[in-house]
Amino acid sequence: MGDQKKISEAVDKLKANLYETASVQQWANLMGYECPKLFARKFQRYYEVRPNRYLKYLRLKYISEELRKRSYSNFEVARKFGVVDEIALNKYINYHLKCSPTELKMMKQAQIEEKLEKFGSKVR
Repeated sequence: MGDQKKISEAVDKLKANLYETASVQQWANLMGYECPKLFARKFQRYYEVRPNRYLKYLRLKYISEELRKRSYSNFEVARKFGVVDEIALNKYINYHLKCSPTELKMMKQAQIEEKLEKFGSKVR
C-alpha cells in the first residue's frame, strides 16, 4: 500500500521539481527509489505510460509555456530546464514536436495543444 501511495504522488512530485528533473533516474531518486527500473515498472503499471515518455511530455508542455511568456530568451528557457543552450533546446523541441522554439512561440495555443496531444498520444 505504501508503494502505491508513493507512485500515485509521482506526477505531483515531478511537477514540483520539474526544473531539476531531466531523467527518469533523477525522478526515481526524487521519489526515494534506489533502482530506476523498479520505479519505471511501478509507474508504468499505475499510470499505463512509460515514465520517460511522460517526463518528456511534461517538459515539452512547460517549455512551450515558458517560451510563450516571452519574458525569457530561448537560452534562458533552455538553462531553466537543464538544457545546455538554445541550440540544444532547438534540437530537443524539433525532434519531439517537429518545429522550432520560435515557431512554437508564434503558434496559437490550440496548435500547441494539438502538437502536445499528438506527442502524448504515443505514450500508450
